[in-house]
Amino acid sequence: MNHSTVLPPAALSVALGLLLASGHAGAQSTSSPPAPLSQAQLSQLVQQQSVQIQQLEARLRAVEGGQGTAAPSPETATPAPSLETRVAALESGQSKQPKVSWSKGAPEFSSADGNVTFRPRGRLFVDASSTDGSAVSDRNLSGTEIRSVRLGAEGRYGILGWAVEGDFADNDVAWKSVYATVDHHLFGLPADLTVGNRLNDRGIDGSSSTSNTPFQDRNVVGTLMLPQRGLFGVGLTERVYGKGWHASLSVAGNDLNNAGTDNDSQTWATRVHWNPIESSTATVHLGAWAFHEEIAAGASSVVRSSAIAGHFNDLVKITPGTLLGAERSTGYGAELAGFFGPAWATGEWGTRNLRGADASGRYDLDHQAWALSAGWFLAGATPAYSGKAGTWGRVKVADPVTRGGRGAWELKARYEDVDYAELPSGGTGHAWTLGTNWYLNDFSRVMFEAIGWQTNNRSGTGPGKDEGTTFNTRLQVAF
Repeated sequence: MNHSTVLPPAALSVALGLLLASGHAGAQSTSSPPAPLSQAQLSQLVQQQSVQIQQLEARLRAVEGGQGTAAPSPETATPAPSLETRVAALESGQSKQPKVSWSKGAPEFSSADGNVTFRPRGRLFVDASSTDGSAVSDRNLSGTEIRSVRLGAEGRYGILGWAVEGDFADNDVAWKSVYATVDHHLFGLPADLTVGNRLNDRGIDGSSSTSNTPFQDRNVVGTLMLPQRGLFGVGLTERVYGKGWHASLSVAGNDLNNAGTDNDSQTWATRVHWNPIESSTATVHLGAWAFHEEIAAGASSVVRSSAIAGHFNDLVKITPGTLLGAERSTGYGAELAGFFGPAWATGEWGTRNLRGADASGRYDLDHQAWALSAGWFLAGATPAYSGKAGTWGRVKVADPVTRGGRGAWELKARYEDVDYAELPSGGTGHAWTLGTNWYLNDFSRVMFEAIGWQTNNRSGTGPGKDEGTTFNTRLQVAF
C-alpha cells in the first residue's frame, strides 16, 4: 500500500523556492543543465524542508517562552505571525535588556540605553621589603605587609556620576573617594563638577591613582608638596576639558576622616595641563599647579616626612623637624613629560611656603622637592597616559599571561630629591630607584624595585648622614 505525505502549503512553497533558487544558481555556474530530480527525490527534499521548518518553529517558541504550553485547538487558534515578525519582535525585546561588560576587570552593569551604570571596584597590594646597609641597625628591616585593600563601587545616572570607596591600610580603615559628579558644559566645552571627597588635581603623580603610577609610590613631589589636609579633601572641584588640555579649580576642607573635633583647614587649588604634541607616536605634556591654604589652629601633620625607601620601612625617612604655629601656606609646581612609542619620561618640581608664628617670633619658610623618572616597555604594551586629565592611565596588555601569553615587561628608573633644610631641624635626602614591572594582564602586575637612598637628618632617631639599599616587591590586583 502506498502512503503519501501531505505537506503544509508554507513548507511546500519554501522547498520549491529553494529548489528553484538552487536550479537558477546551478544554471549560472555551469553550461550543462542539472539532471532532473525524480518524484521520489523531490518528495524526500520537501519532507526534509518541512522537518527543518518545524524544528525552527519549536526553537523559536522555546526562546519566546512558549515551552510547556498546550497547543490551541483548531476552533480557538488564531493565525500565527510570520517567522520574520516573531524574530523581529524577539530582537527588539533583547535590545531593551540590561547589558554586562567585563572590559574593566569587574562586571559593569548598564541599561539598554547606557544612561544607568553600576560597577564594583577595588584593589589589593601585597608588599615585601628588605633594607640593608644602614649605619643605624634598627633601620635594616625586612618584612611583608598588605599595603592596601580597597573596595567600593561607582555608577552613573545620566549626567550624574558617583563613587564610594574605603581603604584598609596601615592597620586602619579610612574613606577615600566619596563623591558625586555632574556633567555639564562651560563656555561651550565639556566640564564636570565634583562634590565630595576626591583625590587632589596636583601634578602627574599626585593626580593619579597608585594603581596606575609606574612606581609603587608616588614621587616626592606628589607625596610631600601638598596642603595640610593631604591628598584628599571634602569640597567642590570644577574641571573643564578641551582638545589636548584641561583646567581645574577647587575649594575644599579636610578629608572626611576628620573626627569633627577641630576646625578644617581651607584650601583653594588649581591645575592646568596642555599637550602641545599629541599623536599616536608622540605626546608631550606640560602642566602647572598651585594652591593656597588657611591652616586651622593646632592642626597636625602640617609638614610630612618622606618615606624615601618605600612604604614599609617607617624608619628610613627624611624628617622635616617640628614646626609649630603655621597659619597659612602657598604651594606651586611644574610638570613636563613625554611619551614616545614604548618609552616615557617625566620631570616634576614643587615648592611650598609656610607662614606663621612660634615662640621665637614670626617665620616665612620654604621647602621643596623634585623628581625625574623614565621607563621603557620591552614588549607587550606601551605607556598609558590619559590626555584628557593629564594623568597616568591603565596599561593595556596585548598578550596577557592569563590567556597563555607572556604579559608585558617595563624597565624604569627614578631620581628624587627632598630639601627641608630651611625648616627648623629639617633634613635633606635623595634616592635612586631602579626596577621593572611585569604586567600579567590589564588588571594585575608584579613590581620589583631597588632603592639606593641617602639621608641627612637633624632630628629624629639616628640624626646625621646615613645611607642604605632597600629592595621592594609588590603583587597588585586592581579593577
